[in-house]
Amino acid sequence: MKDHMAKIIIVVLLVIVVGLPVLLRPSDSGGHVGHADEKLILISPHNEQIRHEFSTAFNRWRVDQGMEPIAFDWRSGGGTSDLRKQVLSQFEQLAKDGRESSGVGADLFFGGGEYEHNKLAKGVRTTRDGEQVQISATVPIELPPGLLEEAFPQPDIGGEKLYHPDLYWVGAALSSFGIVYNLDLVELLDLPEPTTWTDLGDPRYQRQVALSDPGKSGSIAATYNTILRRLGWNEGWHELRKVYANARYFTASSSKVPVDVSQGEAAAGMCIDFYGRFQAGAVADPDGTQRVGYIDPPGVTSTTADPISILRGAPSPELANQFVVWLLGPEAQQLWQREVGTPEGPELFALRRQPIRRDAFTAENRSYWADPQIDPFGEATAIPRAMPNFFSLIASVTHAMAIDIHDDLVEAWAALNAIPSDDPRRAEMETLFFAMPEDLTVEWPDSALQTSWPEAVASPEHPLHETAARALDEFMDGFSQRYREDPDLAIADRLRWTLFFRDNYREIVALEHSNY
Repeated sequence: MKDHMAKIIIVVLLVIVVGLPVLLRPSDSGGHVGHADEKLILISPHNEQIRHEFSTAFNRWRVDQGMEPIAFDWRSGGGTSDLRKQVLSQFEQLAKDGRESSGVGADLFFGGGEYEHNKLAKGVRTTRDGEQVQISATVPIELPPGLLEEAFPQPDIGGEKLYHPDLYWVGAALSSFGIVYNLDLVELLDLPEPTTWTDLGDPRYQRQVALSDPGKSGSIAATYNTILRRLGWNEGWHELRKVYANARYFTASSSKVPVDVSQGEAAAGMCIDFYGRFQAGAVADPDGTQRVGYIDPPGVTSTTADPISILRGAPSPELANQFVVWLLGPEAQQLWQREVGTPEGPELFALRRQPIRRDAFTAENRSYWADPQIDPFGEATAIPRAMPNFFSLIASVTHAMAIDIHDDLVEAWAALNAIPSDDPRRAEMETLFFAMPEDLTVEWPDSALQTSWPEAVASPEHPLHETAARALDEFMDGFSQRYREDPDLAIADRLRWTLFFRDNYREIVALEHSNY
């Protein structure tokens, strides 16, 4: 009898443990209890706070318009890059079978960056009737007359597009990239308070920088891309190498970085703006004292659109389009920045993001905002048009240089910094540490460009502008052509680069212990 009762108790406890979270789980209907007849399925890297607020606000708007609330089904399986790859992988198989119109079972891809949404818009290539055809994984958004001009009086911000020219995606908010840091830990460890990217390469930050894997996180890949486009390919990797060497880890989730920094697991890290601002606000003392700081490095970051796309074969295409149109409206845009409890503000969470509509930035609106000082349209500076986009190479180079051999990198960095500047080994060790494989080095065809390339790239009137622009284009086009002809070469290149970096790092360590 006792054994029987024990089994019953175990079963009851198991039911409670498993069933209670389900019973207490918030409704997917976005704040409305019960089952809705209509449903939106969204693939998104956005956090729970954004999901809750936009689900709730959209249903509130629908009710105000005399419509029934809908159910929201948010799906996420990693960072933006992972999600995009998953969608395209499913879509490619559908396209091969001629079933692309059946879709991947989701309506919207919400969040990420322009690169990922352009990849979705480009879609996949397949063979039809003996010919190669390109099929987009998304469909154009249908906006009411005048809304595009109203929401986007200019098509870009600092040279970055705010929407796809054929409306395969539109920006829903603005994103910038910066540094989040723990004020207490920076003071305790006597570290310089970071103000720009290169500060995180200071040797005093060894093992104190939290970073994300650009192969998993589209936002951190965009951050690294910005650094390279601002500083230059050769110079940018020089600075990033030092930051990577100071890394405590490379996480798959970019949202982990500001949380760990706030908890003292790292002194600083790179993250998207709203993650940093949100965490800074979340851990502030009741009296307003800040424990976590966040900064957009002035002049060397970029502001980009955070897009939304309607997926081909969406189960509810009209509802998906309605949601996008609502997102671009003035009321929905206020949700990104307003404080909890303010008119048109969020219900539970201050999202601390930047609206994408320029007319949202009024004095009256700012009086309700969590970050009234933000001014993306006034502060954004354009990256020179001649500077190409390096996004497609960032994950591979970062893995080869740092992530896949991080212990070797850290050991080499420590060995280098242990050698005095006047030691004859120092110069050789620095050369080895910062060396790049030949095919990963931009070679300027004119020797004058070695030092003058920033001016030449920035100014179309510069006598060497065309030469510099052509050299950069040929550098990136070479990789594009190479991998287009044989995709497996990307894997071979990454392995070759990894061995190059690893051998150099190990030689540095050997030099430290040598009798030079």
